[in-house]
Amino acid sequence: MNEADLDALVHWFADFDDVALFERRLPVPLSRESAIANWKSVLQHSDPPTSHWFILEDANAKPVGLCGLQSINYIHGDAIIPLFVAKQHRRKGLAAGMILTLIALAFEQLRLHRVSTIYRSNNMATQKLVASAGFTEEGRIREGWYADGEHHDTIHVGLLKSEWSDRKLVISERLAMSSYELIKTPERPD
Repeated sequence: MNEADLDALVHWFADFDDVALFERRLPVPLSRESAIANWKSVLQHSDPPTSHWFILEDANAKPVGLCGLQSINYIHGDAIIPLFVAKQHRRKGLAAGMILTLIALAFEQLRLHRVSTIYRSNNMATQKLVASAGFTEEGRIREGWYADGEHHDTIHVGLLKSEWSDRKLVISERLAMSSYELIKTPERPD
């Protein structure tokens, strides 16, 4: 992902009710300019990088999702996985491909020890996704997430590298039977 992608995805952040389902750190809806400025700062490179962000595109090269590894700590071997799929593309198995790719990046290329993520307690799709990937619930913040006019528990889950090897094969086989394919493309110049 680079700055050229920002115009294509910034409209996702204008739908605050939808963003609140996936992002709990935004206190108010972001204007187009604020969203672009926010993402520009996230995309600034550091050495070593503390995040890697990716845009998921459909067959027509239109953005349909966003994912990444953020808050990477190489000393502790830890990172956080955020995932977002645009409304009209949800419930099609895209998040499974995204999480598989990110976990492989974290454990096989970056040599991290663990990854974690959070989700709302009423988000059954994410609950099923992280459970199938082998994540374990590590904590719960009672009524810590407000979405859809209600407070929901925030669930913290984590996956260790040692737990991943068993789950990797199961998820890879399941994806091989789906109608989607993971295509690695060369990195675009910044």
